[in-house]
This record gives sequence, C-alpha cells and structure tokens, in this order.
Amino acid sequence: MALAEILSQEEINALLAAISGGDDPGAPESPRVAAVPQPERRAEPRGRVRPYDFARPNKLSKDQLRTLQIMHEPFARGIATTLSGYLRSYVQAEVVSADAMTYEEFSRMLPNPGIMAIFSLPPLEGSALLEIDPDLGFAVLDRLLGGPGKAPKQLRELTELEQPVMRRVMEQIIDHLPDAWNQVAPIEPKFQQLELNPQFTHLVPPRDMVVLVRLEVSLNSASGRLNLCIPFDIIEPVVPKLSAHYLFIRGKKEVSPAQLRALRERLNRMLVPVTVILGTATVTVKELVELQVGDYITLDTRTHGALPVLVGSRTKFYGRPGRMGNRMAVEIVEVVPPEEEDA
Repeated sequence: MALAEILSQEEINALLAAISGGDDPGAPESPRVAAVPQPERRAEPRGRVRPYDFARPNKLSKDQLRTLQIMHEPFARGIATTLSGYLRSYVQAEVVSADAMTYEEFSRMLPNPGIMAIFSLPPLEGSALLEIDPDLGFAVLDRLLGGPGKAPKQLRELTELEQPVMRRVMEQIIDHLPDAWNQVAPIEPKFQQLELNPQFTHLVPPRDMVVLVRLEVSLNSASGRLNLCIPFDIIEPVVPKLSAHYLFIRGKKEVSPAQLRALRERLNRMLVPVTVILGTATVTVKELVELQVGDYITLDTRTHGALPVLVGSRTKFYGRPGRMGNRMAVEIVEVVPPEEEDA
C-alpha cells in the first residue's frame, strides 16, 4: 500500500520536515512558521588552502623547472655533436623533462649494476651525478671497441678494461655542462669518480630535494636515458636567475672571446672522414665474377693526374698520391672554391 493512500500530502510534508529538523515524529505538533529562504552564507575568502607535504617540500616552481629544462637544451646538442664525432656514428639527444623529487626517490630508480659518474660543479658547492642507461652505455662501448653499437642481452657490470673507456665518455659529456649553465653561473665541472653500485652514491641525505633532468639519447638501433641529478643545495644560489625572462636578456648579449676560443677548440678536436678517390671504372658482371689474383682494372685517371679529395661527401681538394715514410699519403695541390664543391 502506497504512503500517499494513508497520509495526506500535508502530513507527508510535516513528517519530512520533522525528520530533517531532528524532531520526534511522535511528539505533539507545535505551531510552525513558514521558513523564509535565506541566502547561503559563505566564509570570507582567506586565501586558497593547499596541501603541503613536509617530507617533499616544493622548493622550485613549475616555471623554474621549465627554465632548467630549456637551459639544458644546448647541453643535449653538445652531447650529440661530440658523441657523433667520437663514435663516428649519428647520435641524437634531446631533453625530455626536468622534475623535482627527493634523493631517495631518485636512488630507487637507479639500476644495479649501473653506470654513474659523480662530479663537482665549482664554484658551486656540492657534487652531482650523471647516470647513463646501461643498454645505452654498453652500446657506446661496443661502438668504441669496433662493434656495430649494440648492447648485450643480459645486464652485467663493467669490466676493468671497460671502466676507463666509459670514464672518458662520461668526462666528454660532463664537459658540455657549461653550455647549459653559462647564463646563470660560470661553472667548471670536475670528474670525481665512476660508480657502478647505486648504494655507494650518497650525494645528500635521502629526504633532501634534487632536480632530475632527463635526456633521451639514441645511437643507431640503441637508445636510452641520460639522467642528470643535481641536489637543490647546488642550485639554491642561482634560483633567482631561473626565469625565462632572465635567460632571454642574457641570451641577447654578444658571445665573449673566451666562448669563441672554446668553440674553436672543440671544432678543432672534431673528427671528419677524408677520402681520396684513386679512380673509377665500369666493368660488366661477367668481367667482375671472372677476376683473379693478378688481374688489372683500368681506371679513368692518369698516373700523374690529380685525385679528388673528399671531406665528408664534398670534394674540397685535389692531390697527388705518394708516400710519407712507411705510409701512403696524398699531397694537396689544389683547393676547390666553395661554389665549385660537388656534393
């Protein structure tokens, strides 16, 4: 039986009002005054309440973290250029993100065994850490030792022979950090040690804040991350300069003579392939498969003619073949003007 068939609508309304008001429905009904709708009372605004985690204090704003990410883009370009020349293979590197976290959170991300470099950033006080993905690190080692640049299927620790080679790679990467920091602090990175066990990399107490700059590096078919961990104590003196506006103003200044000298020195150390073409010939497939030891192939160049000398894929010089000591050599006899270079 429905409620409306027992009680009238007025009685139903009275019962609902008694329940919502906390009255006893069985108590004698008292006279009621119609309620006048009152405007909703709101508390005076006293500022927005935000949760705060004392175990993970936010010492850097999102804008400052974004500035740190932009700062390290020249660092990524420098890594790609140096490793491309050092490994004689095309390398790409880009900054993925810049985040703030506790050192404990970062240390839990480190593989064991791993590949980590600890270094200082004078005149800033303290030590920072650079960690390279083991797959990427072993691919670099394989390339340096004459392989195609592939990582082993099973993760292992670096051998005693591999450690000095990897240390040299890490030193070359760290040398590019001034490219990122020269607008906020004139640092001079100094390599301290290569570490393979993350349990021995106690830079700061576990609850201290650090900044983690993540880079993605690819080499041939191998790719992996490059993590740059910088404690907040190192960054704290330059925090006021971590703004896009400040970097924009500083970026408009002219390049200093010291920066130009450093750029020239790096360019002078770069390796480029130089090829001398002795000559070319056209043969049939039948002639090619019938070649035997002692056969001759007639080239389209003269015995004393000048040979094209290629730098990369462009003809930059002409020269004559010869010997220098016990080695074959070529003597440059003509420089090709830039407008006449052929790609």
